Amino acid sequence: MTGTEILLEPPFSGYRTLLDAARESRHVAARLATVVRRDDPFPHVWVEDVLSPEFYELLNAAWPAISSFPEEERTDRRDLVPRPPGTNLKDKRTNTYDTLPEWIRDVWAFFVLDVNRGIIGRWLLQIFEPEMDARLALIERAWRAGQVTKDYFEPPYTPQMNVGRLMMRAQGYRLRPHVDALAYLATALYYFPDGVESDELGTTLYRCDGELDETALAATGRTSYFYDAGVATEPACAVPFRRNSLLAFVNSGRSAHGMEIVTPGIWRRAYQSHISIKNDRHHL
Repeated sequence: MTGTEILLEPPFSGYRTLLDAARESRHVAARLATVVRRDDPFPHVWVEDVLSPEFYELLNAAWPAISSFPEEERTDRRDLVPRPPGTNLKDKRTNTYDTLPEWIRDVWAFFVLDVNRGIIGRWLLQIFEPEMDARLALIERAWRAGQVTKDYFEPPYTPQMNVGRLMMRAQGYRLRPHVDALAYLATALYYFPDGVESDELGTTLYRCDGELDETALAATGRTSYFYDAGVATEPACAVPFRRNSLLAFVNSGRSAHGMEIVTPGIWRRAYQSHISIKNDRHHL
């Protein structure tokens, strides 16, 4: 499936039998039990074959056609935000989601809520607990100092995996070393190669000479770049772009990551979500 054609019917007869949370939980738990957390250059995990083969194939086939993604000014990027039942998300990138065939929305709703939030999100909350506690303490300090004012920055906090977004990136797209927005405690990236597995299309993790200043992070609440802060970085490792794999890492002042696509004629497909203090009605 190339992602260039409109899907009208499910490619698997009886696809709903694969939307079984208990079944998928057994597979994912077995895979996660083999994973060792890595702390260099900052805390992260990489999980291969994270989803059961049958469900991954179904989810991969349910990747929407590029024509279903809202157009943007840049031609090298497209984002589509799922809107599973009950989430009430207000985001312009959801505008075309409800027009997708029902079976595609069924499959992604199961992944977003039952698998990514219900299984993997809870696991990440455990393995990154110390770093997430430190991030929450930073956010609370910023709130009480009046540095951040959005309602979701007000304690107490109930972090959970957000609904995320389906991302397509092409030649010319570059993301310099950065840390994610203040409201995010951890990041999860799932890779969906469209027939192309390439180290270039993965994510680079960087070592940095210093940590981004807490005050600077709180000042905007948004994505912060090391170059803009005058902090030098150097590549530490390149996470390969492999099917059915998950890269997850904490979001801290040292979590420098980025990527760049130079090869023409390919789209990088990845699903990204965050352990977030926002709830499902907030813009991502």
